[in-house]
Amino acid sequence: MARAIARVQADWEGHLGEPVGEITLSGLPSALTHLLPDALRELADTHPGIVLRTHDVDLAEHEFAGLTSEVDIVIAHSLVSARPAGTEGLTVVPLAREPIDVAVADAHPLAGRASLHPTDVVDRQWVGVPIGYPFNSVLTSIEHVTGRDLDVVQRIRDNRLIEAIVASSDQLALLPRYTTPRNAGITLIPLTGVETRRWVVAVMRPDTAERVAVRRVLDALKRTDEGRASPEAGTPPSR
Repeated sequence: MARAIARVQADWEGHLGEPVGEITLSGLPSALTHLLPDALRELADTHPGIVLRTHDVDLAEHEFAGLTSEVDIVIAHSLVSARPAGTEGLTVVPLAREPIDVAVADAHPLAGRASLHPTDVVDRQWVGVPIGYPFNSVLTSIEHVTGRDLDVVQRIRDNRLIEAIVASSDQLALLPRYTTPRNAGITLIPLTGVETRRWVVAVMRPDTAERVAVRRVLDALKRTDEGRASPEAGTPPSR
């Protein structure tokens, strides 16, 4: 029934010639930082009848799907699959792929390296994320490749706090390439030998995905990533 109602609403929006209405969106801050500002500008210019209401959350991968009962679009991520854990039966639309790099302080001995392998970082102390959060899968992969346990001394959700700790210590962390500030006192270095690119996706109820206004929001989010998918955008910040 909900899907049928959504189709009727989509047909009505098409009849009006312009998608309108309020769309609610929730997602992790680092992905929203990458996608949302330009998408908001585009929507204001091209579809002023769409009102996008956003709030940020940072959850374990399997928890994002539960938000679809509360909001129209959930921005989630995964380093394992384009369909995050727990999203079975929901509509998932890929929006972006983003590299996750090793972050070190500018003065760290590894800061001059062009790339790193798991064997280069297995003996270092790490600032990690909570168990179940997508970035933790990279740390698990490093342990698998090297056959050794990592020394994870902190587990923190907030990237800004992680950046501050890394910049003032000899500890390592994993941070997203596109949204880590360029002048935060840290250097980002690509990690080879394990999967380090995350999928950023929109997760929705199937009936919600039928709405024309929702599809226009998704189009704007995807175009934001396409506009940044350049060699310059893919280069880790230098010191």
